[in-house]
Amino acid sequence: MSQHPAAMKGYVLHAGEGVSVDDPSTKASKVSTAGSLTLIESRTTGGAPLHVHTREDEYFYVVEGVISVRLGDETFEAGPRSFVFLPRNIPHEWDVVGGEATVLLMTIPGGLEEFLGEYHAVGSKEARDQVATKYGITFL
Repeated sequence: MSQHPAAMKGYVLHAGEGVSVDDPSTKASKVSTAGSLTLIESRTTGGAPLHVHTREDEYFYVVEGVISVRLGDETFEAGPRSFVFLPRNIPHEWDVVGGEATVLLMTIPGGLEEFLGEYHAVGSKEARDQVATKYGITFL
């Protein structure tokens, strides 16, 4: 019988709460789950350009709104209550279709929140590309 790492313990977050006081959108982080997953509740008007992850699989659950997703050679729309699985090593991009969407962004294993924090903290394209490379992500 496997056991959870001692650093991991269960928790409950209520509406408007996150694992960090500074970021209520992050519901599960690499730290809070001992590396097993990341979950971010994103209220957004935009998405992410074409890129590929080499270290994690990415999942979306659309709560509200509609997103357009390109995965490899396929493009599809995902509306409320839709689930999207984006396996590592397959180029993908996504964007909100009109207005705003609420999307639960998940990665397994965890760490997406660390990447996003570093990525959005730097200004130049070269610096962003260095951060992406550090996390095994390539923008195409």
